[in-house]
Amino acid sequence: MGIIKNLFYKFQDQREVLDLTSFGDELAFKTSWNPLAPGGTNFCTHELQKSTSPLSGDLLIFKTTALAILFSASFILMGLAVFIPGISSGEDAERIIGLVFVGGGCWISWGMKRQESVFDRSSRRLAKGDKTYDLEQVCAIQLIREYVSAKETRYYSYELNLVCIDGERVNIIDHGSLRAIRKDAETLADYLSIPVWDAIDFKIPEQAAHRDVKSEISELP
Repeated sequence: MGIIKNLFYKFQDQREVLDLTSFGDELAFKTSWNPLAPGGTNFCTHELQKSTSPLSGDLLIFKTTALAILFSASFILMGLAVFIPGISSGEDAERIIGLVFVGGGCWISWGMKRQESVFDRSSRRLAKGDKTYDLEQVCAIQLIREYVSAKETRYYSYELNLVCIDGERVNIIDHGSLRAIRKDAETLADYLSIPVWDAIDFKIPEQAAHRDVKSEISELP
């Protein structure tokens, strides 16, 4: 029994409970602290970059990382490595398996691309995928973590969310690099002149975690 108790204590969340008053804003009490985008990845999928084009102006862009591109490309290459010999041999099974891998790699690549976002502080707009958001409503950046347990892998994924004036949120990125997400959050906070609410190192109070916040930040037409 002693061993079981020790193991149970070891895997308990020993982090200090988050004090929402430390953010100095009543909005923190209206905001949900549950993961907004459950799942995530165990590596860095997107990093913040400044626009290098003089024509585009003063923009910050969350771009897909080289590692994420290689990840999706590996599925496509594996699929082609099976599909092409399957054409020569006439094996339907090989061709089907190859197409599944190619399709999976293309789907992953498309999903990564849709997660890219562009911040324009001159127009106070955010573009992500096919949606555009009003940055005038954004009051803070929220950082939270999620423990992801799959069949044969366990890891932490970290979310960067924007918090709106009424406590509603929109997810920007969700990946496994703590260093990168904190660095990018600070850069984005300076760019937008808003604070970072970093709750990654804290246990979320139950009443805050289960707060009912239903919708996202207002979209522009």
